[in-house]
Amino acid sequence: MKLLGVEYNASGEVAYDVIGDNALLRNNDDFYIPAFASGVSCVPQLVVKVGRIGKCVAERFARRYYEEVGIGIRFYADNLVESLSTKGLPTTMAYAFDGAAAISELKKYDSPVAGIEYWLQLNGREVFRGKVNELSLTPEKLIAGMSEYYMLKIGDLIYCGNTFRQRGLKIGDHLQMSLNGKCLLDFYIK
Repeated sequence: MKLLGVEYNASGEVAYDVIGDNALLRNNDDFYIPAFASGVSCVPQLVVKVGRIGKCVAERFARRYYEEVGIGIRFYADNLVESLSTKGLPTTMAYAFDGAAAISELKKYDSPVAGIEYWLQLNGREVFRGKVNELSLTPEKLIAGMSEYYMLKIGDLIYCGNTFRQRGLKIGDHLQMSLNGKCLLDFYIK
């Protein structure tokens, strides 16, 4: 199993990333800020689980490649992103470290995912609300695009990305993330 992620730049262009499963933070475990991170941010995301093997999948068939949907949060060591970028180095290690990708329980989802709504609360205050049909790249477009570069395998997790980023996370912050009104992620920053 691998994690496939999407990184957006300021103008909305994207790049695909493969992240090792060591980055998974499961079971609403608390997120521990690593020693190398002096600034931490997060991005709330829809997550889909690949249910069949595929390569070069056409967008019109992409919905057949996932049945399970959940939500996730990807964490970034902002100081490390900046340091690596200024040196012209890839920034992957700033967001692929152990525990950098929280994930909720995944649920079977047979109906179209376009109407799914998800939101992030920080310390009891809503900081983000989004709908799948508002994403610049739907899960179907992502599957089509990613499958050009990577073989999709059963069990792979696709973090669908988002242009919103919550910066300035600190120890003691409480994060909650809901999908269609049900809180599925609930943990603290330590």
